[in-house]
Amino acid sequence: MHNYLADGIYSVKLSIRDQYGCTDSISKPDVISIVTPVANFTMSDSFSTCPPLIVQFTNFSVHTTGQVWDFGDGTGASKSGPSHFYSYPGIYTVTLTVTGKGGCQDVKKKNIVVNGPKGRFINDPKAGCNPVTVKFNATSEETVSFIWDYNDGTTVSSTDSIISHTYINPGSYVPKMILVDAKGCQVPITGKDTIVVNGVTATFSFSDTTVCDAGNISFINSSISNDVITGYCWTTGDGGTSTLKNPQHAYTTKGFYYPKLIVKTLNGCKDSLVSSVPVKVVASPRIALTSTSNGCTPLSVTFKGLVTIADTSALNWNWVFGNGNTSAIQNPPIQNYTIGGLYSTNLTVTNSSGCSDTASKKIEAYIIPLVNAGQDTTICNRTGIQLQATGAAFYSWTPAAGLSCTNCANPVATPDSARKYILKGTSLQGCSAIDSVFIKVRYAFKMKLSKADTLCKGQNLKLMASGTDKYEWSPSANLSNSNTATPSGSPDTTTTYRVVGRDNQGCFRDTGFVFVKVYPIPVVNAGDDKTINIGQSIDLVPVVSPDVNVITWSPTGSIFRNTYPAISIKPKQTTEYTVEAKNRGGCLARDQVNVFVICNGTNVFIPNTFSPNGDGANDIFYPRGTGLFKIKMLRIFNRWGEIVFEKSSFNPNDPTFGWNGTSRGVKAGADVFVYMIDIICDNNSILTYKGNIALVQ
Repeated sequence: MHNYLADGIYSVKLSIRDQYGCTDSISKPDVISIVTPVANFTMSDSFSTCPPLIVQFTNFSVHTTGQVWDFGDGTGASKSGPSHFYSYPGIYTVTLTVTGKGGCQDVKKKNIVVNGPKGRFINDPKAGCNPVTVKFNATSEETVSFIWDYNDGTTVSSTDSIISHTYINPGSYVPKMILVDAKGCQVPITGKDTIVVNGVTATFSFSDTTVCDAGNISFINSSISNDVITGYCWTTGDGGTSTLKNPQHAYTTKGFYYPKLIVKTLNGCKDSLVSSVPVKVVASPRIALTSTSNGCTPLSVTFKGLVTIADTSALNWNWVFGNGNTSAIQNPPIQNYTIGGLYSTNLTVTNSSGCSDTASKKIEAYIIPLVNAGQDTTICNRTGIQLQATGAAFYSWTPAAGLSCTNCANPVATPDSARKYILKGTSLQGCSAIDSVFIKVRYAFKMKLSKADTLCKGQNLKLMASGTDKYEWSPSANLSNSNTATPSGSPDTTTTYRVVGRDNQGCFRDTGFVFVKVYPIPVVNAGDDKTINIGQSIDLVPVVSPDVNVITWSPTGSIFRNTYPAISIKPKQTTEYTVEAKNRGGCLARDQVNVFVICNGTNVFIPNTFSPNGDGANDIFYPRGTGLFKIKMLRIFNRWGEIVFEKSSFNPNDPTFGWNGTSRGVKAGADVFVYMIDIICDNNSILTYKGNIALVQ
């Protein structure tokens, strides 16, 4: 063990030697740290002529691990920079104790002076029942006046050190005395004892203010106290008493009664209350009601209200009739009951005190029987049907014609024509109702059918039948519906259709037939497509089936000969021709053939020589050909590229528009010239020709 006497950082070295003189050592640098804590602090203020004084403390201690403050007034803190509030005059020694490493401590002390008046007070008594008068006695130093705060909302300024105050309201009060010195400094002194003012307020209510004839009244105590209530004393006004907290009392005699409550507490406080509202015991009215008798619906009933014991107060009448209606008069309007049943009628009469009496009576409105004569129906001629009447006890049928009986529930009806039977049904109570049943009579019928018809194979036709309700067609193959009046059909072959008609009741039937002639669709083939040069003609010869008797071609503009079934045509442009073939049934077939018209030059001739010598043979050079429409332009050039002749917009094969071998009025010599010709064909195609023409003299 070694004692270090001064602060610092120390290194330790250990050396050892054994018996042979061998040595070894080890060092630990800066292994020991000796630090002594030093307590120090500053204060924001240390003196005040009057409280309160707030002081902020700043800790400047060093080498510390903890601190404890003592503010000199019995309070303290442990944080580093606290603040403290001094509210009473005095000299206070503030102590800061700091702790360092190893538990070393240091202490720093400073004084704070707070000037001002000082004092204390006592009061007596400290408890009592309100009102309580309390005497206050103060002792003080350097005080010129007092401000007394009694904590009940009252404050008083006085130079007297002895004063009294009366507390009226129950509660707990902590009074305060404020000392004032000559400099105006005020120091509050809070009383050490709480003044307890006990009190009690008697209050109560009761369940009802009115008792009809006789009954119990429940009294509900609602007294309040800051003390413990120890006793209740009730008087009911009719001689009754009770000590219960919430008693009940039975009132049996008509009259007005004022109940009273006296309440006492543990500390001797007392209060009482007499109700300002009396308990009224009132006699109820006595009534009865009368009405007219029961009957069949719709039933009208007259009601009357009767007072059996006279009542001098105003009476309120309340009728509830059971039919949804009410009334507030003694003799109400007539009441109607439209639905059969048993109704309860109640009458309540209430006097001005709310006391009432009730009378009741049952009214029965007899149900009108639900008479049912049965469903309207249809019967076959000369057959009967048994009627089924329900809903009543007694029955009567009219008219009697065709009925097996008129006063039974189930007569057999055999009318000779459509007839309506009226049924009157009567219940056991004599209420009656009427119903009817209508009986139609079905007679034999004759169907009407569509006429015989023709159609082409694959077409639809509509068959028609009328005159009855149900139909059955045969054969049914290829029919849209074999059980309708107007089925659609598409038979493949000639067919005779049979239809059987029946009425809905199955009384009668009829049979008819419709003949349908089916023609085949003819066959036509217009042949393969053709190609010709403009200006040429061609024959179109179709192949048709033997049943064809009418052939029609379109378009017709280029047809110049018709040799049934073929045609001869000379089209100017490519055309699609349609051949339409019909047979005797009007059945139709079509086919098309295309004739392509071309203009390829094979129908144009342009000579390569001409001799304009006036001998009448080949004197003019001009274009020739078949199927040509117009020469758009003709130009002739000499060998030097000069135009020697030009014509436009003229017809071919016309020498008057040709070249006669002259240029500007001078005959040209024998030479070879170049021509260029634009030709518009009849199909509006344009052909351009270039070549040489030799002029020979």
